[in-house]
Amino acid sequence: MADKEVTQIEMMKIIGLFRKEGFTGEYDSFQRVSGTDREFFVVMSNEQGIKALFRASLMLNAVELQHVLDDKHTFVTKDADAS
Repeated sequence: MADKEVTQIEMMKIIGLFRKEGFTGEYDSFQRVSGTDREFFVVMSNEQGIKALFRASLMLNAVELQHVLDDKHTFVTKDADAS
């Protein structure tokens, strides 16, 4: 499940959750939480370029801030895993 790509429909539902909660900014990446097909990690940046990692649950209709990302924290993608 976790290796399955996030679909456009899922992305739109996730963005809807963020908007409902009043979040604004740019969505940098979406990744499925391991072991589930209804929860996602989302990296989002604000107008000042500060990035944060969120956990979005379509099952609970909730968004939780996990932590703010800095130069020492990165969001791992498949391409980075391959190298």
